[in-house]
Amino acid sequence: MSLPSRIEAEQRYEKLRALALEVTQNSLTGNLKLTQITPRALEATQSWESSRLRQYNWDWPQNYSYYKKSYPKRFEIALWENSTLIAISIGRPTYHATGMRLDVVEAMPRDLGERSNVFDTIILAYEIYARMINANHIRIMNPVNETVRAFYERYGYQYIAKGNYLTRDIL
Repeated sequence: MSLPSRIEAEQRYEKLRALALEVTQNSLTGNLKLTQITPRALEATQSWESSRLRQYNWDWPQNYSYYKKSYPKRFEIALWENSTLIAISIGRPTYHATGMRLDVVEAMPRDLGERSNVFDTIILAYEIYARMINANHIRIMNPVNETVRAFYERYGYQYIAKGNYLTRDIL
């Protein structure tokens, strides 16, 4: 039996990503909408570059292109509130697929407008996708500073210094 082609893998995981977002969307109230990362979402991140509060200057269009080509099993999410992009995230399964990596998550900086708290929604979507691929934990990779690390620890994540990530089992 041969391994699935890159195209077949992309199609299979595309369906899982869409289902995870749909299930998450069904649990939300208010004006929040979840999508996969679209050209419109990537364009919206460009306005974040003007923020003086942005903590890390991640080039979303360039890096997303790399992830899309390299990781068919990736998970991606764009979170919208009243047609405004308020958060975006991308991750992928761990090497042995026992966990799900949240590689990058970024919320619209607060100096660019009001927005809801985004982490609860983002992490719920990751957990749903992780369950779909039989992963048993979430890893939040490379927290940008101590304040961000402490934020995740309040959610029950444990910091692993050797790998510079936080981890929590999926309940």
